[in-house]
Amino acid sequence: MVKKAVTSLLHPMLTLVFLLLAHTVSAGTLTATVDRKAITENDSFRLFLRYDEQVAFGQPDLTVLKKDFRVLNQQRSNQFRSMNGKTVSFTEWTLMLSPIRTGTLIIPAVEFDGQYSQEIEVTVNELAQSVKDQIAKEFFFDIEVDNLNTYVQAQVIYTEKLYYSVNHEDATLSEFKVTDAHVMQLGEVRQYNTNINGQRMGVYERRFAIFAEESGEMVIPGQKFSANIVNSYNRWSRGRPVTVIAEPIRINVKSTPASYPQAPWLPSPQITISDRWSKPYNEWQVGEPVTRTISINARGLSGSQLPELNLPTVEGLKYYPDQSEHNDKTDTQGIEGFLQQSLAIVPTQSGRVTIPEMRVPWWNVETNRLEYAILPTHTVTVAAPENALKMDSSQSTNTPLNTELNASADSTMMNNQNSGYWIAATLFLLLTNIISAFLLWRRSGKPIEKEINKTTVSSKETLKQIKKACQKNDPLLIRENLKEWSQQEFGISSLEELGQKFQDIPLTNSLSELDSTLYQSTENSAFNGQLLWNNLSQAIKKKHSGSSTDQSELSPLYQ
Repeated sequence: MVKKAVTSLLHPMLTLVFLLLAHTVSAGTLTATVDRKAITENDSFRLFLRYDEQVAFGQPDLTVLKKDFRVLNQQRSNQFRSMNGKTVSFTEWTLMLSPIRTGTLIIPAVEFDGQYSQEIEVTVNELAQSVKDQIAKEFFFDIEVDNLNTYVQAQVIYTEKLYYSVNHEDATLSEFKVTDAHVMQLGEVRQYNTNINGQRMGVYERRFAIFAEESGEMVIPGQKFSANIVNSYNRWSRGRPVTVIAEPIRINVKSTPASYPQAPWLPSPQITISDRWSKPYNEWQVGEPVTRTISINARGLSGSQLPELNLPTVEGLKYYPDQSEHNDKTDTQGIEGFLQQSLAIVPTQSGRVTIPEMRVPWWNVETNRLEYAILPTHTVTVAAPENALKMDSSQSTNTPLNTELNASADSTMMNNQNSGYWIAATLFLLLTNIISAFLLWRRSGKPIEKEINKTTVSSKETLKQIKKACQKNDPLLIRENLKEWSQQEFGISSLEELGQKFQDIPLTNSLSELDSTLYQSTENSAFNGQLLWNNLSQAIKKKHSGSSTDQSELSPLYQ
């Protein structure tokens, strides 16, 4: 009984210990986000603190916020969501904050359960005098444009705020259109409250990115707001209609500067370029593909505006470009474009290869000057194919021995050239070697012939496999069998060397198409395996009909 009682008490205690240990080991992460990063001195905004575990007690330490912000309100919610078949649970605190001063303020890292959120920068601007002058109005617009002098195709950020001090319904804002310009809305219309000189007011805010398509004067039409003011004494009445129209905005759009080179026009506050390689520069090998991925990031430009790069021709390298990817990222600060360009590079010869630098010109709209995004020069070392390395090693091993034998023979002949005895001895040894070689040939001729026949049969079998792979139109299997057959016949293993061996244009073209099919990620390939087999068969027949040297080197095509 006592034992059972102890056991029954231990089980829940152990379970509690394990849960506490699991909580300690898998402590959640705390992240912070805000709904707006640019506000005016009297605005309020939301700070979201998200902890990716369920919290029953406690809250983050908010004392660090009191230096620059007032906490007007806070709420906590525990949420469960299903994402891609997985259940995600988290706790989120929503804080309504108001800035104490203007300028660039930092929301410091907030701590909870030993975890810290990231810092966030918020810009607090002074309230425009135009807004203060209109405080007595029920509705009024406040329009901001980040640049009244811009360049064609450069981004202009337009911020529109509609202030109101009375309750209303059926509110509508006019559709935003600009002639001879491309317009992109940045997020949804936001609604929030602010305080101006002690008076509480509501705000509708929307932002747009504008790209002028022609130089000259660009006019942004005055936007219109319509609503019905609610009658507080009679909720059933329709209310008094009201319409407010903003003043139009005029922007000077400059054309492309004359100093800009003959290249795609890229006006931006910042453009960066980078690349990465699938192999280190000292691990390249002839016939083995290496992937290079080039990335361009541009603020204030869409991904579609970024041009694909023209790759410089480099002797000893073949390029097989992949499909480029253009993407965009937008937020309240504007658009950021991304271009990712990938290509397979196949070395065709060994040695050191220099890949020249690549320069992308762009116009800095903040400093009004030409700049270049640069990929530096790369020098790579390309090793010979593995079979070539083995052959070179074998030759280098035999060379010193032959040299020593030749040197020894030369020394013996020089030292004894006047001695009749040594001449006779030399002739005797020479005759003995000839007789020994003849007897050895008689004894081993048949086994050698069998080995030759075995190699020929092996080559014929591989040719049959090549034909079957060509009939199936299987590029990868064709390549593997071709490499095996090339090794058996010629001691080479790359398609480039095979084409050079035959010196046959149709075969070389088919081998190039095979390379393109393998190194391009294109599903709808026009590669023709049967054509490659026909060209290979004809090349082999031409080789047989050539010189006697070629005939002895190449086994006959199977019937």
